[in-house]
Amino acid sequence: MRHIKVIVPKFYEYPLIISRCFYVIYILIRNGLLTEIERLNIINKKYQKILNTLKFIFEKKKIDSEFLNNLGEIGPGFVKLGQALSTRPDIFGLNITNRLILLQDKLPPFSDVIAIKIIEEETNKKIDEIFNFFEKKPIAAASVAQVHKGVLKNGSEVAIKVLRPNIEQTLFKDFKFFYGICNVLEFFSSNCKRLSLKEIIATFAHSSLDEIDLRLEASNSEQLSENFNDYELFDTPKIYWEYTTKKLLTSEFVDGVRIDEINNLKKNINVKNLTTVASEIFFYQTFRDGFFHGDLHPGNIFINQSGKIIAIDFGIMGYLNLNDRKFLAKLFNFLLNKEFFKIVKLHQENGMLDKDIDLHKLTQEIRILATPILNKPIGDISMGHLFGEILALSRKFNIKIQAKFCLLQKSMIMAEGIARQINPKANIWQTIEPLMEEWINDNMKYDFLFEKINDKNFFSKELFEIFQKIDKILKKFLSF
Repeated sequence: MRHIKVIVPKFYEYPLIISRCFYVIYILIRNGLLTEIERLNIINKKYQKILNTLKFIFEKKKIDSEFLNNLGEIGPGFVKLGQALSTRPDIFGLNITNRLILLQDKLPPFSDVIAIKIIEEETNKKIDEIFNFFEKKPIAAASVAQVHKGVLKNGSEVAIKVLRPNIEQTLFKDFKFFYGICNVLEFFSSNCKRLSLKEIIATFAHSSLDEIDLRLEASNSEQLSENFNDYELFDTPKIYWEYTTKKLLTSEFVDGVRIDEINNLKKNINVKNLTTVASEIFFYQTFRDGFFHGDLHPGNIFINQSGKIIAIDFGIMGYLNLNDRKFLAKLFNFLLNKEFFKIVKLHQENGMLDKDIDLHKLTQEIRILATPILNKPIGDISMGHLFGEILALSRKFNIKIQAKFCLLQKSMIMAEGIARQINPKANIWQTIEPLMEEWINDNMKYDFLFEKINDKNFFSKELFEIFQKIDKILKKFLSF
């Protein structure tokens, strides 16, 4: 990764990192950080009394949504860190990641004068040469960029996304801070090393720094739109490439409402049909295309006046190759059929388990976690939650989990949450079951045939059925 060397602090930078650390840690401790660290079980027992004393003196409340939504005020990298950790139930557990999923990326806007200056520098044109109208007050402001509304000279309404000034340097500063803290934590706690914290920081730093190239977001938007060329009920905003650069993204303005505010639409929406469409879109992105939206909170999904679903904000996208999708199809199939040992064998065959793992103990753990969820009526089963429980087992059994699956689990939780928010009776997995069966038949029928052949009971079962049929034929023949 090209960014790793840049975010590793030099030895002379540690005094600055440590001084900043006191400020940040004070804020985090007052808001419940020590309780969360205690739950991770990474602190040596000899430090437990110190931990309890610090909690008693400094901790004023537990980490809540209000605090999470103000993380950006400490630094934009902290929002990105929160988003990254929300995709890792395999490391931090569902208790932490399920709360981080709700983290909203909001910050006070920067000056419109600076925004206009950036637009003019990026396009080499004066603002009034590009727009008939430019709204100085931004309609949204986040840790990395803010969005203004405008009207181009051709009359098209557009959304203009402008990167915050010096955002790259600011993010590098935060990432260096995180990396330095990881080094300090590993010095005091050997348990921290098993969490591979530095690897996580390096990975999300890489993706976050790619995210601030708005040309990549524009490309993602167009690719997603092309994938749905033949699907009339979903689209992404048109990109105006002549006014799009690394620091500037100009796209079609979405005239609609957030998916969780559909009651504000003038047109009556059939909620049942809407959840069906949303479920199909999720299936097509995940299984048909292997290219899915990685930040599916309601603020990124709109319904326009004609009832079409429009997605925005494509900085975080997930990629699944065909083998990844086959793995997931088998995993979900085995889960729904309660074939727990096959789940363990699936992980083993994909090189995700160490040689010394007790397969039967892992099978029992999966059974204990999955059975209470699977015993619910099919409409009440959350596959996102169930998938998260399986991922969380990797902490205990050292299962090698790819980050892409963790991002997908976050998207599954969000998709299920949105579906139930607009239609409490909705279950996306029931809705997409016919599509899933068709996809498996087209892509995996031989895979499941080989599963049967590899089953030690397969031949004995088949032979028994063959002898039964021969016996019936002989009886009919002898009766003549």
